[in-house]
Amino acid sequence: MNRYFLLLYILAGEVLVPVPAANAQSITAYFKAQPGNHSDIDFGNGLKSRTDTVRGTDGAAAIVRYYASGQKQEEIPYLLLRKNELHGTQTRWFENGRVQATEHYANNQRHGQLLTYYPDGTLRRREEYQQGKQVKAECFAPDGKPVGYFDYLQFPDYPGGLLTLLRAIQSNTEYPKEALRNEEEGKVLIDFVVSSKGVVQDACVRKSVSPLLDQEALRVVNSLKGWKPARLDGEVTDVLFTLPVTFSIN
Repeated sequence: MNRYFLLLYILAGEVLVPVPAANAQSITAYFKAQPGNHSDIDFGNGLKSRTDTVRGTDGAAAIVRYYASGQKQEEIPYLLLRKNELHGTQTRWFENGRVQATEHYANNQRHGQLLTYYPDGTLRRREEYQQGKQVKAECFAPDGKPVGYFDYLQFPDYPGGLLTLLRAIQSNTEYPKEALRNEEEGKVLIDFVVSSKGVVQDACVRKSVSPLLDQEALRVVNSLKGWKPARLDGEVTDVLFTLPVTFSIN
């Protein structure tokens, strides 16, 4: 899956992007400025749902998520799964079976319409894209009347913005003495969820370096408090991040 990676470098879609020292912008503003498909696949309660992988030919596949009831929750199409390349129509459903959202991708870029709906089927949002560029966007109230546009994806934000988050990670990371003696170094990748309540949850090691460095990286991530939760189509929601905590002996 696509992840949203943060430290002295932001890794968006596995590509290292340096963060300027004076950059104090929000995480949402930062990611809006980056290239990529800006997918919502790591947003929402479906992160903890039962998931199936339906494999096609030549590396193509679809990821399917389900509600606890067995109702299909989301279907995500990939042209090449191992590279997370989206292609086709991504669909989300409410638990009542009505369509919640449809999003169209071509060669890992938004292309075509993004449509979202209220639970009764009333259109909530209509956006149009051409090769990843938004060309039209409008939002609607439950009665169908137009309302002011707001971003479909709003990332969680750390108090003080992106630069404050990076500084907090730096200042809170302590090199374990035993790891120093053993000359252990490297980059630990930590998966975690910023919940709809703005709390770090389910932190776990995605890529290990050593037990000592892994434990310290987990401690640092779990120490990050006071997040403003993400929003998907205006509703607070969970978001999955992956954070690299780097240990280097100079």
